[in-house]
Amino acid sequence: MASKEMIEQLKKPKRNFGFLRVNFNIIDPDTNPTLTSNSEEIYSDLEAIKQADIIQTKNYATLEKNFWILNGSQPIYGSEKLDQTYVSSFMSDENCKFGEEACIILTSNIYLTTLGLSMVFDSIDENYAKKLNVKAYRDESLIMNKEYTLDSYKDRLIFADNEELVRWNRIEIFFVESSLPFRRIRVNQLLFGIKETYTDDNIISAESKEKTTMINSELPTHTFKFTIENMNKLFNPDNPQGWYRYILQQQPISYEWGYQLDDGTIEWILGGNMLLTGSVDVGENQVTFSTTTLINYLTKVYKKGVYNANGRSLYDLAVDVLEDSEIDSSQYNLWEGLKLIKTDAPLPKLEARQLLQIIATTGNCILFTNRENIINIQPFSYVLNPDGMDYDFITSQPVVNVQSELYNSIVYINHYLIEENVSELFKNESLELIGAGTLEVEYDLATNISASITGGTILNANYYGRYAVLEISSDGDSPISLILSGNKITNSQTIDSKQYNADGENIEYKNDIVTQMVENSKTKKLKEFIGDWYNNRNIYSFSNRGDILKDTRTIMPIETDFSSSLIGYLVENNIKYDGAWSGDSVVVKVGDNNVD
Repeated sequence: MASKEMIEQLKKPKRNFGFLRVNFNIIDPDTNPTLTSNSEEIYSDLEAIKQADIIQTKNYATLEKNFWILNGSQPIYGSEKLDQTYVSSFMSDENCKFGEEACIILTSNIYLTTLGLSMVFDSIDENYAKKLNVKAYRDESLIMNKEYTLDSYKDRLIFADNEELVRWNRIEIFFVESSLPFRRIRVNQLLFGIKETYTDDNIISAESKEKTTMINSELPTHTFKFTIENMNKLFNPDNPQGWYRYILQQQPISYEWGYQLDDGTIEWILGGNMLLTGSVDVGENQVTFSTTTLINYLTKVYKKGVYNANGRSLYDLAVDVLEDSEIDSSQYNLWEGLKLIKTDAPLPKLEARQLLQIIATTGNCILFTNRENIINIQPFSYVLNPDGMDYDFITSQPVVNVQSELYNSIVYINHYLIEENVSELFKNESLELIGAGTLEVEYDLATNISASITGGTILNANYYGRYAVLEISSDGDSPISLILSGNKITNSQTIDSKQYNADGENIEYKNDIVTQMVENSKTKKLKEFIGDWYNNRNIYSFSNRGDILKDTRTIMPIETDFSSSLIGYLVENNIKYDGAWSGDSVVVKVGDNNVD
């Protein structure tokens, strides 16, 4: 992630300058109009410009003035496959004017309201559209007709004429003049909204907070809050031309830490890909945004747990939960070993994030989101990071909190038993329904569910352990009678315990999916996974210079007054920025070994 030079130079007694930049997108992900153009080269890919991150390394060679570099670096079309974005077939004249103006047309079958458009031109040649004409329509009515002049390649076509861009369904972007003569227009990106990068020029302060426990006793957290100047009042709620009303939950932002190396270059590393919470604090001349990670949005309650006598792997259960929350496979990374750990228990009715939490603990794993905002369930790995925290890094005397001694680690094992007799789970003899409708029913845990109905027809049915969804149509005007039956499932519990010390406190752990089938699937039992963590008694809290490189879950050496080889597990890592870094951390002692 960081170069060796950056890692070493951050250890210097006197650091070089540190920086922060925040990439802030007020982008509407649901705005997806159809794109067409009146002028395109055969290799042009107009649709590709709607992507957020496009990297082009080469352009095809074409006969444009001072464009074709005759060193073989630009292939001719057909000789090599290149990823290309929009390239116009019309070319400007010696005065940079277009006789025929290339036009990109945006059309939508629904009315859209857009803060503006951000257009990024060719990053290789850095030719850009110096003058443009933008027209917007609502059906056949022209609601906007404006000319824009850009002064450099770095300029973005951004307009915030809010009242004129309300409920449009067609926009035409005409390229009137290029920045260089005899050139085609090349567009790399066209984003629906505003893409801004904030730096030290407008960032007042920021704070990153991260916390992860090894046994998932709390949900993992990673938050980032930043304050920028708001002298232009763009984020004031009372500003009718402002941007405040376009700020939505889950809009993406990313933040990066920068460090000036000894050679004067600035190296940037990702701090986190985050999502806005929607909480915005607007002051007189500044505004503060709060962000969090994907896992904190997984609040949908999962109701589809079922009993499976043959067992179902923890991996498959996690995928079930994630897919039910519409999280695709690119957004999570699950340990393959979870496929070998099975449980016959049904998942309880809980929020998706809580279910991932208990699945991770049951599988002796840690639940966390990494800096890319990918949800992870991974096993604990005792891999020592040699770059620890010594007295040159720690800025306060560590405060040590000693936990009570652990006596017993106690885990409750669930035993599910299917009753032999069929029981009535739900009964309603007076359902009123006109036409067809969907009925959701909850009942006690059961299996082998069936339904009987009079006065109506079941068109579709999905039965789960504690929940059923039925699509029913009425046969007439009379009430419908519906009875659900099945074999009830009872649950009893036994305990599995391990004694750690002759005296102390007991630690108990229970969740619905811990069964004997689970424990038989694992070498290290859950009582040991839980107990080994709580048997670590010393917790160190201290201020430091701000560690931008380490994530929670890191195992590393810590220097104290009495040991230079204490081994700690980083539980919390917080960083504040106000033109310089400072931080505070919480570390749990997990060993005290000699470290080379």
